[in-house]
Amino acid sequence: MSTRQKVLLITFEYPTGKAYCGGVGQIVKQCREALLGLGYEVYVLISSEFRKKYPVKLLHSDGSLARFSNFRAFQKQYDWHAFNYIVQHFVNWTKELKKLKNHKGTRPKIVYHFHSILRREKDSGFKTLNHFLFNQERMIEIADKIICPSRYEYENFSRYFPSFLNKVVLIENTMETFSRQDEEIGNIKAQYGIKDGDIVSIYVGRLEKIKGAHTLIQHLPHILNRYKHLKIFIIGKSLERNLYKKLMKMQKRFSRQLFYIRYIEKRRLFQYYYLSSIYVNTSLSESFSLATHESAFCNNGLLLNRLPVFDKFKDAALFFSNHDSNDNDFIPRYEELIRNNRLRDKLAKKATEIAKDYLPKSKIKKEFQSFLKNSLK
Repeated sequence: MSTRQKVLLITFEYPTGKAYCGGVGQIVKQCREALLGLGYEVYVLISSEFRKKYPVKLLHSDGSLARFSNFRAFQKQYDWHAFNYIVQHFVNWTKELKKLKNHKGTRPKIVYHFHSILRREKDSGFKTLNHFLFNQERMIEIADKIICPSRYEYENFSRYFPSFLNKVVLIENTMETFSRQDEEIGNIKAQYGIKDGDIVSIYVGRLEKIKGAHTLIQHLPHILNRYKHLKIFIIGKSLERNLYKKLMKMQKRFSRQLFYIRYIEKRRLFQYYYLSSIYVNTSLSESFSLATHESAFCNNGLLLNRLPVFDKFKDAALFFSNHDSNDNDFIPRYEELIRNNRLRDKLAKKATEIAKDYLPKSKIKKEFQSFLKNSLK
């Protein structure tokens, strides 16, 4: 690349410091690293709000972080037109991006890299805010190109937005992996009083209904009371006060079995995966589920909600349904994984093979190189 082209990634979360960062932020991080590796000058605008008066942060290519009192302050120092590409991972600043799109003359190419179809979630009964829904559909119209994160969501996009299929490019999510550190795992076991005969289970995700956290919290007392050798880590940001209060009450009751951690840096989180034997995903809606792939990679037996996106694990996991009228198979499936060591190990081995087989197929750097070269001429 003769001259370094500039890329601006826009996101509502990114792993900077010790703040919680979910799957979207992790994918943005991997996109940034891929683009840096291709020789681009990459900036990340981190803004979780729609209001121009709200503070924003900007991550530079060298890793330094600048803070601005508001969005206008950022715009004064960084004109949209200074970038060759703007990649939107969220649904804010659509009015500004539309003005940019309508600008006569040279302008940046606008890419919308979405992470889930909000119309699908709304149709499934979730309380998706109307302004999120409206802005996503506006972004689909504005974008020069759209990046879809999984084959499952590509099918959904085709169904909901067939007139925009000419814009869509599939770049499947990938995952960052870390090696097992036995000394660190030993320290975690000592910290939480985990003995050799204990079975460790893990849940990674936000505490909210769309992630199915209510199902886990509802049934855990029965499970923990019956299986004293079970230890479970619940890791994720709390977004619903009632669920958090119930969890804290439960943690007090089962202080030697249940451990809640709001945030763990990814490298260390992998040690919790390696320590665990059972990964539980109660989510009601997933586009890809980074945590499920990560836990599978680390040899966990999977207990998954019966969602189409998990079809790839159909012979490598136990499934349950947590719809309101049919959630009574969660406990039997969970107990089966706790009691049956041979089944758990068999499923974990298959899940690990699927995750490891997927990893080399996900070449985000190569795919971005082709995307920017061929799709955005």
